[in-house]
Amino acid sequence: MSDNELGNPANTGRRKRGALAAFAFTARSLQQISTLVITLLAARFLLPAEYGVYSLGVVFVTLIQTMTYTGFYHHIVTSKDDETALLSTSFWMICGLASGAAVLLAAAAGPIAWAFDAPELHAVLIWLAAAQPFAGASAWFSAVLLRHEKMTTHFTIMFIQNLLALVLGVILLGLWQSLYALVAFRYVRVFSGLLLYLVGTRTRPGLQFNRTIARTATNFSGGLYGSRFLTFLSRYAGDLILGITFSTAEAGLYRFGNRIATGAIDIIAQPMRSFALTQIAAKGRRGDPLGPAAERFIGGTVLLTGGVAAVIVVFAEHIVATLFNPAYLAAAVVTYAMAVRGVVAIGPMILEPVLATQDRTGQIMRFNLIWAVITVISVVLAAPYGLGVLAWSQAGVTAASTLWAIRLMQREANVGVAGTLRAMCVAGAVVGGYGCVLGFSWPVIAGFVNLGAPATLAVGLGWAVLLSLPTLGVGRAVKVFSLRIFSK
Repeated sequence: MSDNELGNPANTGRRKRGALAAFAFTARSLQQISTLVITLLAARFLLPAEYGVYSLGVVFVTLIQTMTYTGFYHHIVTSKDDETALLSTSFWMICGLASGAAVLLAAAAGPIAWAFDAPELHAVLIWLAAAQPFAGASAWFSAVLLRHEKMTTHFTIMFIQNLLALVLGVILLGLWQSLYALVAFRYVRVFSGLLLYLVGTRTRPGLQFNRTIARTATNFSGGLYGSRFLTFLSRYAGDLILGITFSTAEAGLYRFGNRIATGAIDIIAQPMRSFALTQIAAKGRRGDPLGPAAERFIGGTVLLTGGVAAVIVVFAEHIVATLFNPAYLAAAVVTYAMAVRGVVAIGPMILEPVLATQDRTGQIMRFNLIWAVITVISVVLAAPYGLGVLAWSQAGVTAASTLWAIRLMQREANVGVAGTLRAMCVAGAVVGGYGCVLGFSWPVIAGFVNLGAPATLAVGLGWAVLLSLPTLGVGRAVKVFSLRIFSK
């Protein structure tokens, strides 16, 4: 390469985007990796019934976190109000929301434990609820960094936080093989993150509370809060219905299979959600068309999450059989279905920032209301037929919701249906080919490798990573993958 090529601004920009992409995935994936590793260790040390108690507790805390990272959070990123008043007011609103929700959860802990016939769930819920006000403060810092488009700082803090949580979580669970070690792991994550935000950022909330901004933020956020609650209900209805109708053991199996798949998929999906919100919000503030950005994110996210899903489908049973208590093999069918659901969830994922930027949060709520009702009905109908039917019904409902989301984006934000469907279908075809090649080649490679189950599995995962490189090249050639999705 010549000196001119090295100094070419386009090449420099691509290198910077590539470096940011690698770092973003490393930082964001550590959150999912740390949770996944702790889940895996818990599956070695705890029975499905014990893990089921913790997983049910996390479901309720996830509702608080879901509310914390939407509504007022989105308003911080997208609002054109005076920044000083906006940031101060929104801090008290986010922390007040998280604190109020935590108090309600603590008060309801006893009845919830009784409903699920799980006495230990009472104490677990109270301990988890107590950390949520501090998690709310961290959410405010995160939104401020996204508003300022300080993605490097955002991901640096996330990287250190998740690395600390991973290391200390493994130590905790290794020394203290109890579901309360899992609770302590979540405390490590919350408080390390808050400390890092305080040390690593200069922005601080003030004492100012602007009632006009508060009313505007509340009006803006109402639809988003409603829609996120309905999304939560759609995503966790299976866990709750299994926990109430059957046992914590079945809920634990379902949650384990779900966690394995979604934890791996979210390594890709969560960074994409952050980049999509930042880029689409910035375009909305400038008045730029949203269609090209939406298409880029749909194609790129399907390609990347689809690759992860293919690896899950090929290797899930080998991983469970090699590393975990054999009782968890019953969750393999759930893992396959949830991996597919993670890929086809792209429509609702992109719909939210697109419509929020257009100030059409009421449409988001209506969309989620309809699909939450459909999801709950499908859960009730499918649950008696077993974990597999339940899981695959959720994947099918999610795929249908994506098609509707694409149509809604076209109607409300002029995002072309043809372009988004092309991006989704072409990316799906590319990762389908990747999955087929991986699925057929892996048994052949395994037949030549005789290093024991763990080493053979490691070789297979290494082969999957190697095979992903030309797949990304194909995605770039057919214009469904671009490093531009990782720019500020």
